[in-house]
Amino acid sequence: MKHTLLTTVFFIGTIALQAQTCPGCSIDYSYTSPGLYPEILPPATAGEYYEVDLTFLLQEDTTVEVLGSDVTFAFLNYHILEPIGLPYGIHVTSNLGDFPVDYDPADGLFGCARVCGTPLVAGSYTITVPLIATLEDPAGDNPAEYELSLEVLPPSATDGGIVASTTFGCSPLTVDLSTGHPSDGAGGFSYTWDFGDGTYSILEDPVSVTLTADGTEPVEYVVTHTVTIDTIGYNLDYVTVLSTGCDDCAFFGCTGLFAEENPDIYLYFPELGITTDYYLDTNPPVTFSLNTALDPAATYNMQVKDDDDGGFGADDNCGNLMFSGDDVGVFTYDIGSSDVEISISHPIIFYTYTDTIVVYPVPSIPELTISGETELCEGDSVLLSTTPDPTVTYQWLQDGDPIPSAFDADFYAMETGTYALQATATGGCTAISESVDVVVYELPFPPFVSIIGNTLQTSSDYPIQWYYNGDPIPGANDSIYEPAIEGIYQAAAINGPCISFSSEIDFVFQSVLDLDPFQLTIAPNPVDDMLFLSGNTAVAGTMTIQIINATGQVIRSKTLSVGSVFSLQLPMDEIPSGYYRLIMRSAEQQGSYPFLRQ
Repeated sequence: MKHTLLTTVFFIGTIALQAQTCPGCSIDYSYTSPGLYPEILPPATAGEYYEVDLTFLLQEDTTVEVLGSDVTFAFLNYHILEPIGLPYGIHVTSNLGDFPVDYDPADGLFGCARVCGTPLVAGSYTITVPLIATLEDPAGDNPAEYELSLEVLPPSATDGGIVASTTFGCSPLTVDLSTGHPSDGAGGFSYTWDFGDGTYSILEDPVSVTLTADGTEPVEYVVTHTVTIDTIGYNLDYVTVLSTGCDDCAFFGCTGLFAEENPDIYLYFPELGITTDYYLDTNPPVTFSLNTALDPAATYNMQVKDDDDGGFGADDNCGNLMFSGDDVGVFTYDIGSSDVEISISHPIIFYTYTDTIVVYPVPSIPELTISGETELCEGDSVLLSTTPDPTVTYQWLQDGDPIPSAFDADFYAMETGTYALQATATGGCTAISESVDVVVYELPFPPFVSIIGNTLQTSSDYPIQWYYNGDPIPGANDSIYEPAIEGIYQAAAINGPCISFSSEIDFVFQSVLDLDPFQLTIAPNPVDDMLFLSGNTAVAGTMTIQIINATGQVIRSKTLSVGSVFSLQLPMDEIPSGYYRLIMRSAEQQGSYPFLRQ
């Protein structure tokens, strides 16, 4: 039976592209010449949403030559078909709805369409908008088409296709990398990685890569990652019958005066079970939009037919074509009495991403020079130093913490601690020297030595070493020492390397009877302002009295004549508080007496 002109093409099979409409276009009434505007669309970017409005201005009439005369025919209808050659993911909707649509010039010559969607495959596209323009009889239906250009740019190279654990760091830098387009176990995904260091991978998610920087300058590694997605399948997009030898003329031939003499072209695909609607009384070129999934391993047949329903016999066969489901591309074939153009697509999505990873060099480990001893007394210091490197900055550390303002290549350590030098290069990369332990000892207070009979006595919080005539006495380390011979003695308080000496003591043996030769009485003791002395001696004569402080220094000395019985007063006003010893000497005798000044 006869079908209505160009009703919907049968859609058999499944493709990944889901139906989508783009309503809401706006007409730009500024155009004055018939046409489709703009002819060159603004560029799109793969993977990013795209939207643009088109305006078309239809032609009201046209003048053609008929039998040698110009005849003007009015356009009665524009039947606009679904655009072909669209990038995968892009759709077009007119202001009257989805294509195909009919525009009646009597209702207005302006129309619009919105192009929208997310293109997935980059490239240069020529979009063809086929239409049938119906003129007044006898001109009838006439095919025409408009073309648009659309450039789909590659996706941005910095939109998350490379997921890196870090993009900068110190050498050697280990970076974990993963793709921003995971397959989630699905087939059809393939991956390549170029790490920029001469190594590669085809894994979806390489475990890690270690990058290095030698010398003193940072190294930039450009990581390139390509994702290939082959999951969409094969699709028969459209067939255009460019020309045909078929017609519906009578036995005696064509007059060219009647539209009914033109063929009623349609297509038949037996393996797909598709018979398209026909173009009524329309000469080629005519386009059939198919959008049908193909099996790449299958072979298909296509017949170009001229519908003769109600005419003379069966439909005319205008040409046969055998093609494979994987014949991807746009090809033109001469098939018998017809020429056809067939488009089969197999969109493969490519994403290429780059990311730059900067690896900073690590400076050389500073080598320390130690000038001096690392065990020292308070107030002393040891010099720690390194050979300066102008490409780094320095920071001295004490017990792991930065020392304020210690930024030079030299440092004098004066406190107990563990010292190290940290060198910092470009990018904040550091190297730390071996540590140096410095021990600072407290300097002991000089010990005070008392002569008690024929013994020397002292006390200290630190170990004691006795000396005789400037030499240490082996084994003499107690607070009490009994000299074996007369001479010059000293006591030393020792704390590590730190030694403090007492005053020198000129030791002379005393007999038991001479322990207190002057029978001296000191009062009061402790004393405040005045010290009173009283005693007696065997014979009158000259006497020397000395006051010695705790460090062995003589702070007051007085020589005077006394009788065999004597009394003396010694003012204490210029003597500081503390422990003292009073030494009294005559020509034949000597006595030592402690007292405390308050």
